[in-house]
Amino acid sequence: MDPDARRRYVCELLRLYVATPGTTGHVRRADRDFAGTLFDRGIPLYVVETAFIVAAARRIRHNAFSTPLPPIRSVHYFSSVIQEVLDRPPGYRDIDELHSFLGLGRPPL
Repeated sequence: MDPDARRRYVCELLRLYVATPGTTGHVRRADRDFAGTLFDRGIPLYVVETAFIVAAARRIRHNAFSTPLPPIRSVHYFSSVIQEVLDRPPGYRDIDELHSFLGLGRPPL
């Protein structure tokens, strides 16, 4: 296992997390640990990023019709959505639409 690859993965995952709409923007020790666990499990960053986008879009849609939800305080919040993306990956068009919906621009190819 390459420690530099793990460190880069964790840093990038946490950067994506902080940039995700609906999060507190703060990183805790447990977030770093969970990010390291995702690396150890071999979860690709694009899967995690997709899960962040899917969950953020769902929360924004929910908030449009109901009382706003509190901010997301942990990367672990996304664990079930990460598994969902692994089980049923959304298509590129779906991801593109979610990026647009969230005002994030076009996703990388």
